[in-house]
Amino acid sequence: NTVTEYFSLGEFCFARMIEELKKAERYIFVEYFIVEEGEMWNAILDILKEKAAQGVDVRLLYDDIGSMFTLPRDYARDLEAKTGIKCCVFNPFVPILTIRLNNRDHRKLCVIDGVTGFVSGLNLADEYVDRKERFGYWKDNALRLRGEAVWSLTVFFLLMWDHQNTPSDFRLFRLRALP
Repeated sequence: NTVTEYFSLGEFCFARMIEELKKAERYIFVEYFIVEEGEMWNAILDILKEKAAQGVDVRLLYDDIGSMFTLPRDYARDLEAKTGIKCCVFNPFVPILTIRLNNRDHRKLCVIDGVTGFVSGLNLADEYVDRKERFGYWKDNALRLRGEAVWSLTVFFLLMWDHQNTPSDFRLFRLRALP
């Protein structure tokens, strides 16, 4: 009971994601390995700030190692304080040798109101939507899901969020019926 839309390039997914984020009414969950300031992230962040100001539950989860060289050290704390966006760093880096160092969050997903979800190989950085060339032309795929399968993405996000925070009541985010 889910409709999917395939994107052959990151820039196509990015445009559709912007459209869908603007429609959010209840919550937006964003989980990515790499977040980097630039055209892509700034466009998404502007919408997230606007939605948080409207009372939408907006949460951002990113990997510390993945974003270590792309975001300022206290980015999560500062973002939450300035915008009301709940922000969490997955597995903060501790400069000692440990097996936890390789316990990283490589997921790339976005959930909007439990109705629409995006999954892909894209990170939230300009090279993934060809606004900046780093390794040549970037080719990655993405999917937009709309329907009951988005519940799985919601659960994936909340499980990872709860790993770093106090437990969530999953029932609050369960979709009652498709709009």
